[in-house]
Amino acid sequence: MSSASAPFIVSAPGKVILFGEHAVVHGKTAIAASLGLRTYLFLEPRTDDAIQLILPDVGLDKTLSVSALPGPLPFTPEASDDAYPFELPPALHNLINLSDFDAAGSKEAALAFFHLYFCLYRPSFPAGLTICVRSMLPLGAGLGSSAAYSVCIATALLVHFGHISPLSEQSEVEGGQLTETVNKWAFKAEQVIHGNPSGIDNAVSTFGGAKLYAKGQGLETLSGFTSLRFLLTNTKVPRSTKLLVAGVGEKKKSYPGVIDPILDAIQGISDECKEVLRAHEQRAVDRKALIDRIQDLIDLNHWLLGAIGVSHPALEKIREVTAQFGLRTKLTGAGGGGCAMTLIKDGG
Repeated sequence: MSSASAPFIVSAPGKVILFGEHAVVHGKTAIAASLGLRTYLFLEPRTDDAIQLILPDVGLDKTLSVSALPGPLPFTPEASDDAYPFELPPALHNLINLSDFDAAGSKEAALAFFHLYFCLYRPSFPAGLTICVRSMLPLGAGLGSSAAYSVCIATALLVHFGHISPLSEQSEVEGGQLTETVNKWAFKAEQVIHGNPSGIDNAVSTFGGAKLYAKGQGLETLSGFTSLRFLLTNTKVPRSTKLLVAGVGEKKKSYPGVIDPILDAIQGISDECKEVLRAHEQRAVDRKALIDRIQDLIDLNHWLLGAIGVSHPALEKIREVTAQFGLRTKLTGAGGGGCAMTLIKDGG
């Protein structure tokens, strides 16, 4: 395959998780859907060996010479394909550990990019490039901004180094293989950024639509979801997905008899949501019954997430305010701040 010789643009959507946050990290099912808000990446090949990474949303504009990167390239990891963490030479981490990357999130974003660059590099293609990424998604709000970024950089580098052709040149079968490849490498970038992600964010950002997802079991399209409307409220409370996920993992390790049943109950919520949407699609459940059931599941899921320690006073305040109008709200994403999701009733 040949790389794209001309500049090109890649975009990927954010996501919202309806049910199953945190439990999905531990093998349970989550339900998520892609958003209309997107991240955009512009790539321009260069004739020199400079790599310029421009990320205005995190205050980063860094240019490195390919000759300064620790080699040899491409890097082939010794670990298995699904290994975590995804190990690369310590020299790369030393290279990125510079004062230029002191803005929040900039070091992780740069590391993710260079991890993929290291592995996807091909000497027969131009080494130099300029990449600029901008996002319509609020950062660190639980709407999949890092996953959309990961999908964009994975797609751009796969195309630039000739691993895949642009989607417009693919047949339907080849296009499916392309998105699987993009999703695989986007997940690697997410591992760099978050440590131990579930994989749902990058999967929904790659494939789009509303999906059921369980780690290691792939995606299942969720029918009937498009008829529901939600309001997203950003608390603007910063939090670390990596720390929140790790905190739940530590609680599970310390108190398995307490945390495991909660995760099982969250699985039950995802199962119930799938069944009631299917029943509504088959006209076995009317619209009012569907909304009532989803409202109950929203409350139950939020209470369970609160029990494992990932809510926040700002999220509880949003629940209190929306409840005054008869609306049900839950956290979405990692919690600890970020965004809240409110189900809007018909006619609301």
